[in-house]
Amino acid sequence: MEKEVSADWVGLPNDVRSAMSVAWRNGMPPSASALYARWWQLETWMRSLVYVELRAAYGPDWASRLPKFPEKRRLGDQAFRYMVTPDAQALLAYTDATNLFEIIETDWPLFEDALLQKAVWAGRTVELRNIRNRIGHCRRPHADDLSRLEQTLRDLEGGAFRAAAAFNRQSRVPKAWKDPLVEAWVECQHETAQRLIEHARRKYDTTFHLLCSRRPWVASTQATPPLSGTGGYVWHATWHMRNRGLNFRDFWEDNAWDALRETILLVCATGPHTLEISFPMLEDPAAVATTIGTAFDLVLHHQLRGDVPQDAYERWSEINADLDPRVQTRSTWSIVDDSTKPISIFGA
Repeated sequence: MEKEVSADWVGLPNDVRSAMSVAWRNGMPPSASALYARWWQLETWMRSLVYVELRAAYGPDWASRLPKFPEKRRLGDQAFRYMVTPDAQALLAYTDATNLFEIIETDWPLFEDALLQKAVWAGRTVELRNIRNRIGHCRRPHADDLSRLEQTLRDLEGGAFRAAAAFNRQSRVPKAWKDPLVEAWVECQHETAQRLIEHARRKYDTTFHLLCSRRPWVASTQATPPLSGTGGYVWHATWHMRNRGLNFRDFWEDNAWDALRETILLVCATGPHTLEISFPMLEDPAAVATTIGTAFDLVLHHQLRGDVPQDAYERWSEINADLDPRVQTRSTWSIVDDSTKPISIFGA
């Protein structure tokens, strides 16, 4: 463990190591740095979880479940374009932790399986708010703040695993489903599907599949298959590039996406040879079909020619770390499934 910590520290950029060392030498308690780091893990996970569950439950109306002020904050932030961060497009990035707790309480059934028993979570949030206030006002931590926060992360491990594993518990969509998106991309009635599916397989060794998953709060006993317009289900458009890789940054930043990104839930990739774009089933199936078609053209257009460089694997997350927060490269949502046990999501 000491060797791992040392390697992590040495691997940091010089300005980061210098800033931390100078701050500790000049009055900042090291425990405050540790506390902020653990809080960052907790709050970013809660935001991500809230985003996925609200999008799955409410589709394009998901933002109506948020407080009114995040949009104003986001627009105000964008006025300073030279300071825009990778999270600038995410409404939840401008939502306070207290509001996150309130959103979770209001839509509790969506989050129950990923958090704690309701009464336990309610009591825990009282402590968490106090810790967050101390961090926000730069007050010195209580001696037990770090251990309390780490215990919360440990308590959330199981629920976080279940939430992510459900996202990646995907089933192949059969042709028998009478659904507009199935007709478009499984029965190949969409113009782009007719043009590209076989062409991509033969000329690019790239295969496409449409899959679906359900969120944990959806009852598993359902007489009819889920269809477009059904809450709690997610479409997954997937591409596998056998002998080529994808220039992921160029793919995502292509201007062709400008009018289409709002239908997308997440874009997941664990390396240059795979790509998955997910959509809530509540999104308009015609818009989703169009987005998949555009993505297909871009997948072929931005493929790397020849052998994929080794550092495309070794530095995959680092290379793509500053993209839109919907883009998940080797993250909890992209790698955790039923087969990845044992795994620690928070490492607390």
